[in-house]
Amino acid sequence: MNSIQFNCIKLSSNPGNKLESGNLKAEIYHNADDPESVNRIRLVTSNAELEIFPSKGLSVGEAFFHGKPVFWEPPIGMPNPETLDLWSDEVAINGKPAPGFTFLKTFNGGIELYGLKNWGMPVEKDGELQLLHGETSNIPVEKVEVNLLGDNKIKITGGFYYKTFKGNPSLPWYKRGSNLCKVNRTIILHNNEKPEIELKDEFENVSETDLFVDWGYHITFKPEVGARLNINASRAEDRSGDPVPDNYEMWTPAENTKNRTEKGIIYRGLNRFISNGMLKNKVLINRPTLGNLLISFTPAPYTQTWMCNGGANSKEFTWSKTGKPLFKKNWDGIGIEIGASALDHNENTNPEVPVATALNPGEKTSVQISVKSV
Repeated sequence: MNSIQFNCIKLSSNPGNKLESGNLKAEIYHNADDPESVNRIRLVTSNAELEIFPSKGLSVGEAFFHGKPVFWEPPIGMPNPETLDLWSDEVAINGKPAPGFTFLKTFNGGIELYGLKNWGMPVEKDGELQLLHGETSNIPVEKVEVNLLGDNKIKITGGFYYKTFKGNPSLPWYKRGSNLCKVNRTIILHNNEKPEIELKDEFENVSETDLFVDWGYHITFKPEVGARLNINASRAEDRSGDPVPDNYEMWTPAENTKNRTEKGIIYRGLNRFISNGMLKNKVLINRPTLGNLLISFTPAPYTQTWMCNGGANSKEFTWSKTGKPLFKKNWDGIGIEIGASALDHNENTNPEVPVATALNPGEKTSVQISVKSV
């Protein structure tokens, strides 16, 4: 047998929680440190290892290429989707409760999908507060299909419905309301000498009216001293509006770990490549000892690099009730953010890639991302 279906919530209902063939293995398991309803999927080949979070919309978690970490060490643990209230003010910023920022206590994936009403910073739309990075990265997936393809690939597929999230309060938040968009995700781990993770999301408008699917992604890698982002583009500008700093493509550790620093550089006119018949943008990350990575992705209206360091036990983000720090570890990360619209709602997008238009009922669109060792 080279395929299996995992129930990602009730492991006891599975005929087996592991599938193996040759150098390939897939298993679903419960980590003792996670909430009771939260499980993880691990894919293993002779050259790579990849963790996937079903309780977070099949977000990509920890990964290793030839034993070296690919993605960052997140500063916080796994949330419980059954009790999560993304609309709360339980997170405070500089001591002030901040509705719309509860997402921060869930930010722990290596590749996370955001949106779909709002993928960027919190904003009020039609009289309602739209949350930081939206809801999708915290919607559970109940079942997935796993296929071992020869000796070379492990493929996992699953999906969920993005809803209105309004209605019966006795239901978990992610089951409330009518369906707006169906998200189907495919992840492939390639067992090559140069390992590769491929991800494809397909968005289908399943509502009865036109729907603007405001998708976005945060892709966050483990940095080290000397790590550098390389993007071939015609223009780069600081997200804050300040002049582009020196060495803006280089990651550096925090001088004082209690002070978190974040730097975002917005790019326009990225070079385009044809990869497997598809138009892609590419970003190279040089890491002196951890290994170089090539990120390929569907051209997006918004592309930004993201550098962050420090923040352990900082008072910048605290629990509103206790005033205690939200994060006990540094936000040490290097990576990119891409989205269907401007992160800061200021129309600061790449004119070469027009902001996506609304999907008609039944219409689909897709985004592809890959991370490869080079």
